[in-house]
Amino acid sequence: MFEGFVGIRLWDGQWVNDVIFGVVFTLFVCFAIVFQANYRLFLKMLNDIIHLKERQNTFAVSGGNEWVFRNFMTVQALLLCGISLFAIMRMKGYLDLLSESLKLWVLAAVVGLLFLFYWAKRCCYWILGLVFANPEQYRLWRTGYNASIGSWGMFLYLPTLWLLFVESYLYIPVNLFVFLYILGRFVIINKLIRIFHRRNSSFLYLSLYLCGQEILPLFFVYKAVVYLYNYFGSSTLWH
Repeated sequence: MFEGFVGIRLWDGQWVNDVIFGVVFTLFVCFAIVFQANYRLFLKMLNDIIHLKERQNTFAVSGGNEWVFRNFMTVQALLLCGISLFAIMRMKGYLDLLSESLKLWVLAAVVGLLFLFYWAKRCCYWILGLVFANPEQYRLWRTGYNASIGSWGMFLYLPTLWLLFVESYLYIPVNLFVFLYILGRFVIINKLIRIFHRRNSSFLYLSLYLCGQEILPLFFVYKAVVYLYNYFGSSTLWH
């Protein structure tokens, strides 16, 4: 018996797409508001990537909230990174066997893991700076690190939007994501060398940094993501 127009059935994956689009759209609107209110802080961030010393006479900060700006840029970078990784996993078919609600849990787990990874690294940086560096060196490095993460997060809009709205040529956003990550690490390492360079121990220090802060933590993150994927895919609690 005809009951009237009931609409068009949503295709599988539409719910997840709507949630991700809502998050990215909200994030972009917030970025526009923060950018408008903290334009001078944005210029200072770009300056901190290149220079080791702040130029207060050129980029004098008046108005705006540096704490809000810095933390928003960090949260934006981590959220876009998590969404990009989730979209890549989804388009590669790694999540095909999971339900739509479970996919959102995977997205939340990936983003939460990135936040945990980031703050664990910051704690390690703080301990290393407290033990091996003077306060001025650590302050300069922290400023450059925050600027690098914030700038990296802005460029992550490119692969993220491609993954959300373009369903072909997957290798382009994936390669762009990897390139931006490597470029961001290169900027941070270059900053590290310029600040903490010691002629008789620079190579040893760089090797220890790469192994302890870049390579080994990524290995732990990879193992954690594999564990989460196996847990969500095999546990009877999620079926």
